[in-house]
Amino acid sequence: MASWDGKCVLITGASSGIGAALAEHLARRGAAVGLTARREDRLRELVERIRHAGGRAEFATADVTDPDQILAACGALEQALGPCDVLIANAGVARPTPGERFTAADANLVLSTNVLGVVNSVAAVLPGMVERRRGHLVAIASIAAMMGLPNSGAYSASKAAVVTLMESLRVDLYRKKVKVTTVCPGFIDTPLLDGYPREVLPTMMSAERAAGIIARAIERGRGKVWFPFRTWALARIARALPFCLYRRVCERLPKHNYQPPGDG
Repeated sequence: MASWDGKCVLITGASSGIGAALAEHLARRGAAVGLTARREDRLRELVERIRHAGGRAEFATADVTDPDQILAACGALEQALGPCDVLIANAGVARPTPGERFTAADANLVLSTNVLGVVNSVAAVLPGMVERRRGHLVAIASIAAMMGLPNSGAYSASKAAVVTLMESLRVDLYRKKVKVTTVCPGFIDTPLLDGYPREVLPTMMSAERAAGIIARAIERGRGKVWFPFRTWALARIARALPFCLYRRVCERLPKHNYQPPGDG
């Protein structure tokens, strides 16, 4: 992609974190950004901020776990901004699912948002991209896809599913001229890390810096990008360890300040 000027970029989960940072970054680069999330107040504030800075933005509220809602939201945004050139499926949640307190409710929330949210978002825009024989699908996964993190089985599984899904789509859509990029960041300073002791998390990165890395990966047509390098390298090493050593490494990782649902 030579330039973002005039490109229609739809971003899910745009009300905070990486989604909001991407919206502002790409709007400054000339893209028309269509934003969707569940929190209307946050979306409205973000759109007003982008417009005040001279950018072009629209929003539509939707829950990505509902295929009808996300289809309607993407349709409304495309009607306002034009056909989707780039979809960034960013919406996601992180909730601890520790083995000793594992519940179907917590796991289903994580899996439905992080996996079905991507599925529903892709399905909403892909037919148009295939028909036009152009477009770019981007999904935000995680370095957690590489390994089963302690207390985060559902989250790690959800991100691994996204990586595999996007790899398959990249093969299927190659001859249709639709590009596919999977983004796998490490620890990014966003609300998803609330509950973790940020001061001990390795290689913490701001959402704004992450947005710049993601934008460059899209521009270059990268199929997959893992960052920061140190976190990726540590995950690769940990994954190769025998279980006895892997378990000891995991026991030294920062633990989430777990609160059962409804307690805080």
